[in-house]
Amino acid sequence: MLNKINIYVLKRFFYSFLITLIVLAALLFIGDFVEQFRKAAGKNISINIIFQLTALNFSNLIYFTLPLIAFSGSIMAFIILIKGSEKIIINSIGISNFKIALPAIFLYMLLGIFFIAVANPLIAIFDKRYSELEYKFIDRVDKFASITKNGLWLMQENSSTDLHSVLFAQNIKDQGKYLIDFMILEYDQNGSYQGRLDGTSAKLSDGYWHMKNTQISPKFGDSTFKKEYFYKTNIKPEDITDSLSSPTSISIWRLVKFINFLEGLGYSAIDFKLHLYDLIFLPFLLASLVLLASSLTKNLKQNDKLTKTIMYSLIVIFVVYFFSNLFDALGSTSQIHPIASKGLLPILITCLSILIYQMENLKQINKYE
Repeated sequence: MLNKINIYVLKRFFYSFLITLIVLAALLFIGDFVEQFRKAAGKNISINIIFQLTALNFSNLIYFTLPLIAFSGSIMAFIILIKGSEKIIINSIGISNFKIALPAIFLYMLLGIFFIAVANPLIAIFDKRYSELEYKFIDRVDKFASITKNGLWLMQENSSTDLHSVLFAQNIKDQGKYLIDFMILEYDQNGSYQGRLDGTSAKLSDGYWHMKNTQISPKFGDSTFKKEYFYKTNIKPEDITDSLSSPTSISIWRLVKFINFLEGLGYSAIDFKLHLYDLIFLPFLLASLVLLASSLTKNLKQNDKLTKTIMYSLIVIFVVYFFSNLFDALGSTSQIHPIASKGLLPILITCLSILIYQMENLKQINKYE
């Protein structure tokens, strides 16, 4: 149960978190507004749309910088406790630096749980809307593919016949490059139906589908059967992959089901798995960063200059982000399991914090030896 000292420390950390969040959020919003304005340059997009894009993307930016906010806010809270002599008073009654950090660890665990349970579904909605606006006003292209529970739908063009078509496949393999039990409905430039193709399989090669056992049924004329048929297309493999929903546009409550669904269709769901475990380990990551901040400020005195502490903090957070990107790269290429990719970072930070805590003891042992 929290006593009065724990509640006092918890409030200090919460206020520091809010201050850091507000300052960084303001910088992120202004920076992203400038970036959206740059992307919209020369495209005759109203300021209202640019503002909407910035506002919708804002929550996603906060998510990516939440660990930095937690670490910076914790450093600030410890410095405030030290400079205000509260830490000295708390230490004098037998409460160690680690015990001072416990209320903050509890706070950030709760914030992490709140974020993944409540904030994440809202962020997913905002991210989906942001992607729609970006496609409509910035990229100004339609998505080539759509994944549904019934299969894969594709929009494509055939330059040899000058026809548009809609392709449907009940099953796919190899990231959508291989279709099983497909159907193509062809239309002319005016949207008038021109014919249909049905086949057992098709493989996407350089600019065409290599179809097998294909029934060709034109609008006018007799149907024909082709054991092998080459159908021209403007679709590329990356167009299909890029048309999938981004991991951040799917709520944590739907991620597991969506991952199983994608894998059932033959797609690799590695990015979605990484995002899922990133959310699951978020509370532990935030808690480990509080412990790291505590270890970096443990020897700071009331009258000490902050230059060295800030320098060490910048170096350490750079190392943390380096390993974070390294683990992400190893996880995305399946060199390590996605759980390990996201779970190793909190463990590494915790071990680093314990090592820093024990450095004084190690120095004492070496001195006596």
